[in-house]
Amino acid sequence: MQASKKIATRSPLSPDRNLQVEKIDRLLADIYGKKIFRSGPDPLTELIFTILSQNTNDNNRDRAFDALKAAFPRWEDVADASSRAIAGAIKCAGLAEIRARRIKAILRRLKKHGGYSLDFIRDWPDEAVVRFLTSLDGVGRKTAACVMAFSLGRNVMPVDTHVFRVAGRIGILPKGISPEKAHDYFMRFADRLSLYQLHLNLIAHGRAVCRSRNPLCRTCRLIDLCAYGAKTMAAEIDQHDR
Repeated sequence: MQASKKIATRSPLSPDRNLQVEKIDRLLADIYGKKIFRSGPDPLTELIFTILSQNTNDNNRDRAFDALKAAFPRWEDVADASSRAIAGAIKCAGLAEIRARRIKAILRRLKKHGGYSLDFIRDWPDEAVVRFLTSLDGVGRKTAACVMAFSLGRNVMPVDTHVFRVAGRIGILPKGISPEKAHDYFMRFADRLSLYQLHLNLIAHGRAVCRSRNPLCRTCRLIDLCAYGAKTMAAEIDQHDR
């Protein structure tokens, strides 16, 4: 993965905190496997794919993307199609009219840069990539980070609901931080570990163990490092002793 060009000023953490995050990363890799970025789709494909993933599940996203490409094989075809036709192709993802308008607007913007491609951002520094991507219609920090991590191989952290929940419970993220600011906060670990690996394994842990409702704290191998888990188990013991 490319060395990350700093997005935000990194505040020094205590050695103990750094070691804790590295230990969490190693434990997650032991459970869910090491993750190495090798290659990804072109950045425009990843951007549209991620837009279709917003506020829906993976299955609906995949179906919508496949239907879009079946109806309009080239991005030029998508750009020439009406918003109504695009919405019809991607309706299984929900919010189809909104997504269609955003996709059309993005393609119009890219045409001004010489064509339907985002390859021109490949060599830009991280700050410039974030600035440009988030200037596009419907693209926030998480979507921009997905393009950077999964297409460009940048060492950044896309903060989705699983990452935000699990990292907050374990104590990687400070209390009260917003999902938006969490993207920058994770960059203080970028020199020490692969945020690509940590991202994928936090998601896996969020789905399998650290679920939104009824997390499986009793069987969690991170329990000794988790502030939320320790509090939950202490409450169970207290309840049992009453």
